[in-house]
Amino acid sequence: MAVTVSDRFDIAAAPEQVMRALEDVERLPEWSSAHKGVEVLSRDDDGRPRLIRMTLSLFGFSDTQTIEHDWTERSTSWTLVESSMQRSQDGEYALEQLSHGTRVHLRMSLEPKVRVPGFLLRRGQKHAVEAVRDGLTAFVLNHYR
Repeated sequence: MAVTVSDRFDIAAAPEQVMRALEDVERLPEWSSAHKGVEVLSRDDDGRPRLIRMTLSLFGFSDTQTIEHDWTERSTSWTLVESSMQRSQDGEYALEQLSHGTRVHLRMSLEPKVRVPGFLLRRGQKHAVEAVRDGLTAFVLNHYR
């Protein structure tokens, strides 16, 4: 059974700056402690990462995933292609321009291959959302503003 989490938060930077940070997937380990390594396997016609292999570690579980990204001017979505620990995963970052910066809308859905206790899955999702909110915000403000 897939579990979905969503959040929204504001960053005091233009949507274009936030998108540049999201496109810089090789630097994901700099702002997400769960990501141990990222490799871009292919890029789209605009040079943005399309197929990505990532190594993650969270609460003692490690996984290597391949995900496929689709990009628009103000959003990126992804779908899981291959994983040793997950049956499915998809998500999206959608950016909304505000007078004082950007509102980031985040949605992630995942289904583990093995049964995971609900409290542990919720804790992992909470950690992922906090890591995105705190880590992406700091990364954008320190490197793209």
